Amino acid sequence: MAGEPPALVDLHLHPESLSDQDLETMRLFGLAAALVPAHRPMLEATSRELIAQFDEIVEVQLPRLERAGIRAYAALGVDPRCIPRRGLSEVLSALPSYFQGGKVLALGVVGLHRAGEVEEEALVEQLALARKLKLLVLVHTPVSEKARITRRTLNVLRASRIAPSSVMVDHAHSRTVRLILECGHYAGLTIHPDETSGERATALVRRLGSERIVLDSGLGHGPGDILGLARTASLMARAGLSRRVIARVALKNAAEFLRINLPSRSDRPTRSDRA
Repeated sequence: MAGEPPALVDLHLHPESLSDQDLETMRLFGLAAALVPAHRPMLEATSRELIAQFDEIVEVQLPRLERAGIRAYAALGVDPRCIPRRGLSEVLSALPSYFQGGKVLALGVVGLHRAGEVEEEALVEQLALARKLKLLVLVHTPVSEKARITRRTLNVLRASRIAPSSVMVDHAHSRTVRLILECGHYAGLTIHPDETSGERATALVRRLGSERIVLDSGLGHGPGDILGLARTASLMARAGLSRRVIARVALKNAAEFLRINLPSRSDRPTRSDRA
């Protein structure tokens, strides 16, 4: 894939801890659009703190990405690692108003982290909201006990009666990606030191094909590589995967999941165009 880098979409980006220069570099290496999920892995988060984070994402972080030339959207929800002891109903009551401006496209991240009773109850409540509002859903799966907890998560998703194609189950790996796809969901391969390497993602796409597989980065949480998605696309090209396959996992499947149209690289504004 010589010449200009392929266009990329990142369905799991946390720009809060990235500099403006990082975002500019990512744009130059192909990042066309990003989904920013609510993510606050802190103990005893309060409902007020969670709602303040939603406002921070929508009012500060999405405009930062847009200024860097990256189309920006959000996923808002209660991460299983920060379910408030009190006030979950307050957060769920506040959520619908965020889905009215066209920038918040999904509920997320939600899911199970340790698969306890409180987590499962919170997931069921949020999925009921997603079904009522006809929302897309971004689902977290943990590093520890990934296969077991992914299977439990898929059971809860099945019981929710949400359309499988409206759900992306993130942080899939070699033991879970096929199961996720067989359930009809999108599967996120997170190119991150804690999750999946570019080499492993390349091998999985070679083996399973490109249908409903999405590359994302999880950047902004712990160590990561701001060029991880671009490097993976390059690895796939060197491994002999076709341009069509690379475009599907790097761009088209993500746009299809979000139900958005993305311009070609030549149509995207430069910083000078926006000045």
